[in-house]
Amino acid sequence: SRGIGDVYKRQPVFSQTEMQKIVATGVTRLTNMQNPDGGWGWFGGGRQRSYPHTTAMVIHGLQVARQNGIDLDAEVIVRGINWLRNHQDTEVEKLKHAATNTNPYKLFADNRDALIYMILAEADVNNTEMQDFLYRDRTKLSVYGLVTYGLGLETVANQERLTMVVRNIEQFLVQDEANETAYLELPAGHAWWYWYGDEIETNAFYLKLLARVKPPVSYTHLRAHETLRYLVWRL
Repeated sequence: SRGIGDVYKRQPVFSQTEMQKIVATGVTRLTNMQNPDGGWGWFGGGRQRSYPHTTAMVIHGLQVARQNGIDLDAEVIVRGINWLRNHQDTEVEKLKHAATNTNPYKLFADNRDALIYMILAEADVNNTEMQDFLYRDRTKLSVYGLVTYGLGLETVANQERLTMVVRNIEQFLVQDEANETAYLELPAGHAWWYWYGDEIETNAFYLKLLARVKPPVSYTHLRAHETLRYLVWRL
């Protein structure tokens, strides 16, 4: 058996052939873990409960894989997207019920709603009611939630709302001129132990947003370069 030290001694993979084998193995495992209802849970397929965050992250990973030319079973993604779409519709109904306190209800759109909105937008599913609720409740989102919501808005080309959300995001922007870096500093007391409280992932999504927004080009390119430098330094 190998110890932790052996794991850290492993070299990065530079072989395209070897990387393709690793990716294919991963895709096969995820496919086999899909539940009959189209979602994913903590364990392999069968009759396990499907969870929205787990399903969202798997679909996001498969979307990225497909964008990079990986051969996937289209039905696997379709079933996962349908699961997320049904979940999103249910959350919209809960938000609507809040006005009358009719169970089940919830008062605010949350970080998970923002993540799923981004992922479904990539699949050409734009639930405008959820978009409205997220925009209304954007000041209650974490920085991670704001950035993923912003990516969704960019995908559906809602420039007016995107501009406002970017302004909200950049309230947390710190520029370190000495090190030529820029990063989003999460507020004091943020829930770092939750999935939406990770500083590295938040800044990685922010870099992705910077790479996709249009004007002003020189400003965007400079900020993206500085954020990339920060992420490399942190990793």
